[in-house]
This record gives sequence, C-alpha cells and structure tokens, in this order.
Amino acid sequence: MAAVTAGTAPRATTRGLRLELRVKRLSGAILPLAVGLLIAAPTILLLANSFNVAGTGAAARFGLKNWADAFGNPTTLSALWNSLSLALVRTAISMPIGIGITWLVTRTDMPGRSGIELLSWLSIFTPILPLTLGWILLLDPRLGLLNSGLSHLPFMQGKAFNIYGFWGITWVHLASNAIAFKVVLLTPAFRRVSAATEEAAKVCGATTRQAILKVTLPLLLPAILLVALISLVFSFEAFEVELLLGIPSKFYVYSTRVYELVSNQPSNVGAATALAFVFVVFLFALAALYRRFLRGRSFTTVDGRGYSSAPARLGRWGWLLSAACYGFFAIALAAPFAFLLLGSFMKIYGFFNSPEPFTLNQWHAVFIDPAFLLGVRNSLIIATASALIAIVLYSTVAYSVVRHPSRALRTADFLVWSPWAMPGILMSLGLLWLFLATPLRTVLYGSVAGMVVAFVIHASPLSTQFFKTSFLQLGRELEEAGRICGGSWLLVYRRILLRLIAPTAVTVGLLAFLTAIHDITTPVLLYSARSRPLSILMLEYSFSGTRERGAAVGVLITVFVMLVLIGARSFGYRLSRDRL
Repeated sequence: MAAVTAGTAPRATTRGLRLELRVKRLSGAILPLAVGLLIAAPTILLLANSFNVAGTGAAARFGLKNWADAFGNPTTLSALWNSLSLALVRTAISMPIGIGITWLVTRTDMPGRSGIELLSWLSIFTPILPLTLGWILLLDPRLGLLNSGLSHLPFMQGKAFNIYGFWGITWVHLASNAIAFKVVLLTPAFRRVSAATEEAAKVCGATTRQAILKVTLPLLLPAILLVALISLVFSFEAFEVELLLGIPSKFYVYSTRVYELVSNQPSNVGAATALAFVFVVFLFALAALYRRFLRGRSFTTVDGRGYSSAPARLGRWGWLLSAACYGFFAIALAAPFAFLLLGSFMKIYGFFNSPEPFTLNQWHAVFIDPAFLLGVRNSLIIATASALIAIVLYSTVAYSVVRHPSRALRTADFLVWSPWAMPGILMSLGLLWLFLATPLRTVLYGSVAGMVVAFVIHASPLSTQFFKTSFLQLGRELEEAGRICGGSWLLVYRRILLRLIAPTAVTVGLLAFLTAIHDITTPVLLYSARSRPLSILMLEYSFSGTRERGAAVGVLITVFVMLVLIGARSFGYRLSRDRL
C-alpha cells in the first residue's frame, strides 16, 4: 500500500503541474483572443452590413444587391488593377532602396547617418496632404513653377513633368514616405543582428557582399517580408494622393472608387463595403503566406551571448553615399515643405503674381482660433494615451503568440490584421457603428476616449507584428536563465525581455503617437467639436476655402513631429544603439 502511495505521488504531482501549465496557457490565450475579437469587430460589422439592402433607418433586409452594384460597374476592375500595379511598382522600387539606406545607417560608419535616420522619421510623419499641394505647385503641367522655368530653355519642347497620373502618384509616395517608412521599420531589426555572424562568414572566406546576401539578409527575412507586406497593404489603401493626382487625369484606384461610393448622393455604403471585401481577401492571403513562411524556421539573432554591431568601414565611398542620401531628402522633403511654409504666409495659396502676396494674417487667425488650442490639447492626450496602451497591450499579445502558440492564439494573430482589411474611411465608419452599438456609446462617441480606442485598434497590425518579429529574434534561454535565478515571469519580462525589445517598443510607441498626431482618416467620422484633433482642423481649413491656414497647421504639425523625434533620440531612441 505504501509502495502504491509512493508510486502515485509523483504521478499526481506531474498531473498537477501539467494542469497548472494548461491553466496558464489558457489564461494567456484569453487576453489576446479577446483583443483580437475587439479589433475585428468593426470589420465584422462592415462585412455584415454589405449584405444589408434595406434603406437607412429601415429594418435589416439581406441580399446580394450591394455586391452586384459594386462589381457590376466596369470601372471597378480597372480601379483594382490600377491599385495593384501601383502597389507592386512602389514596393519593388522602395524596398531595395530602403534596405540599402537601412544598412548604411545601422551597419556602416557612413558620415551623417544619424541625421538620415532622423530625416526618415520626419518624412513619414510630415502630413502628406499639404506636401502633395506643394508638388502640384512645382510640377503641374500648366502652372507648375518648375515646368514654367524649364519651358524657357531652348531645347525644351512641351512640359518636362506631369504630376498627375500613375508616375506622379508613384513619385509623391516614394518621395514622401514609401522609402523612409521602410528605413524606420527595418532599423531595429538590422541593429539586433550581431556583427559576429558576418565576421564568421568572412573567416570562412566570404566577401562583405556575400556575407550580407548569404547571412545577414536571410536572418532578417521576417522583418523584410513583413515590411514588404505592410508596403503592399498601405499602397493598396492609399487615398489622399490618389484623389488629388488621379482624378484630374481620370486615373481611378481602389480607394478612390470606395470613396466615390461612400460620398456620392445618395451614398452607397453597402456597395463600398462589398468592394472592400476584395481587400480583406488580399490582406488575409498575405498574412497567411507570411505565417506559412515563418512556420518551423528559426531566426534567432540575440541569445545568451549578446550581440554587437561593429560598423563596416566605407572609406571614401561613405561621403559619396551620405551626399546621395541627403540629396534625396533635400529634393523629396525640403522642396515641398518649403512651398508648404511659403503658402502659409500667402494671402491666396499658390498665387505668387498677385500684388503683395504675403501676409502674417493667416498665422494670426490660426493662433486666436479657440479650435486650435483645443485641437492641440486633444491631439496630445489622444497620442500619448494611444502610444502607451499600444506598447503594453500589443507586446503582451505578441509575446503570447510567439511563446505559447495554440489554435486560439493563431486565431488572435489573424484577427489583429483586420484594421487593415478596410480603407480608412470605411474603418472609421465601422468604429462609429461599433461605438453606437455598445452601452458605452455616450462615453465613446464624439469623445477623446473614443478616439483613443480607435487609434489603439488602428495600431494593432503594425504593433503586434513588429513585437512578434522582435520576440522571434530572442532566444528562449534568456528567459530560462532568469527563471532559474528565481525571477518571476513579470520580473524576467521587465528586466530582460523589455530591455532587449526596447528599440522596437520605442519605435511602436513613436509610430502610434505620431500617427495619432497627423492621421485624418481614422477620426474623420468619430470626432465632435469638443474632441476635434489638430489633423482634422487642418483638413477643415484645407477644404473650406482657407487653405493657407491649413498650410500653417501643417507646418506646426511638422515642426512638432521634428521636436518629438529629437526628444525621443535624446532620451529614449538611443536604446537602439546600446549593446548588451
């Protein structure tokens, strides 16, 4: 009897430990799954309403009329093809350039590399709407200043540049944020790859070029593929530039077609959401391919041995490459920003030949407008809260997905992509329906709190995937060593893991913060007079006959972004250069 009791005790203990482990895994899956369902709720509401053929205010009645209206129009297929072409061309051009600049910034001794990194951050958060207006002033085929100047040259026949159409749209995106965005997103991953891997390849006889192509880039494939995927998604749903530069040349894309269906009178939101289903299929197909690629592979670049980032020496080439990078940003960023700044001091935006074209009245009108001060306050509250919540929430979700994979967590991993499943204007509509359908509608609708929720949901795909990439690069032995030394999970997470993913956390926080400062489409249907952010005020100025004031607000947002980035580099972003 004693033997039986003694024999069953270890088995009972083992069963108890297994039960405890299962409970921990189950509890670890509940939060990510709940977050995923909340994030997917607006998209689910939109797709459900795509089958609702009843009129506004009438009882729901389901059918396929909205789908027939959306895909029965002959311009739909043309718009979808245009969007796909723009996305593929823009990604194919920007990815190699972005990877090259990132390598120069993070892995070499190129002079001025810190400034190039700062300019990349500034580029992606400079409001694209006023910058596009600046490019129109420069490259319009009839009135553009650059075309007018070149037309006086004896060998010039016709107009040298045309900002409207396929290549004009491509250029504005490449110049404004397509390349810079990739530099910003790839930088943390490049810095986590130990220089020892390249040095080991060189010891085995590989050249620097071979070491990069055969060792460094394969280790960075999760981050590179993720950035390429994000580029395709963002290109497919881009809106403002396509609207301004595509419509005059009758060049329609997916997003402007959806906008047309929403904004026409009468509005056809049902057909717009049916058309958006194409993007849902496109997005989840890309997500499935990405997850399939990662399955069963190891991309650990940081383990118990630490990592180093000894820079490659470029010699004389460093100065030439630095000049090329700064030259690109001078053309891509400084030129349109100069016209944006100039336009903010004009009596009538773009009319340089009028008598006494410049004035300070536009700036004075902005500063005395009560809506401006309220917009500044709202923007700071929304951006700060969104950034902090995104870091805490999505780092936890990503950790659970990477370290404790299960069917529930795989479902949650798919659901966090859903905010990209709809164009911005439709996602804003879905959030509006979600807020009005909850008992908290009086708290969320038209309030600062509601817009914080909206921006946190908006940040979910990018934040979660980049935290996932970071955790995939961290070896499990780092956690195990901390646990063996007696540390709790929370202590190990805070003292070891959080320090290692600090560059990604800072990147995600800055992206969430600055996106909330300048984004227009997310809050466009959710704000009220008391919760209007600064970006919406800029939009209202730009489209209400006071474009000069909109330019002034655009200048202020750009300057604020620059100050935030400089402050982040001084107090937090330097973490990305620390070595273990």
